[in-house]
Amino acid sequence: MRYHTVIWDFNGTIADDVALGIRCVNHMLQKRGLPILADTTAYRRVFCFPVREYYRKIGFDFDKESYEILAAEWVELYIAGEPTLRLNPGFTDANDALRRAGVRQIILSSSESTMLQRQLGILGITDRLDAVYGMDNFYAGGKIEMARQCLGDNACGCVVIGDTTHDADTARAIGADCILYTGGHGEKGALAVCGFPLADNLADIPAMLE
Repeated sequence: MRYHTVIWDFNGTIADDVALGIRCVNHMLQKRGLPILADTTAYRRVFCFPVREYYRKIGFDFDKESYEILAAEWVELYIAGEPTLRLNPGFTDANDALRRAGVRQIILSSSESTMLQRQLGILGITDRLDAVYGMDNFYAGGKIEMARQCLGDNACGCVVIGDTTHDADTARAIGADCILYTGGHGEKGALAVCGFPLADNLADIPAMLE
């Protein structure tokens, strides 16, 4: 195996939560009389980091309501939907193969730490990871600085597995390689121009890392 550490993103990569995320934000948009996101394609076309900018793009007016209030509302809706969380197809197979190969596996997530740990428990994968790093707030501002703090800026032998262009940016910031999963929150066309390999199924990743 070429890599000693796999750095997993969580939301959209390990956790299949795209539909839940859309339901939450559409509830908020509809409540305010704003146009909802018609489908997954429309959602992926506008989703981005920092999430504050994504909210702005879909019509929320921060002069009327602060981002912090909106973020708290979204988190409340998301937590209510946590029982619907499932693993993305292929994660268990990929995780098992990497464990057999002796590869260290960690999570680096923009999710708040307590919520993240609870969701790992819901999915039954807490013991499958060697370390878990989440945020100390609910604002999903991005994880580049956290990646630098945890891994430095020369993460040779590490590979980021994520589903957004922000994961690609995070990998570049710390000098890691990257594979982008196309079944998550990011639009496939946008992922394709990042310059990293794409994976349509997480089960394919161990072979891609050889």
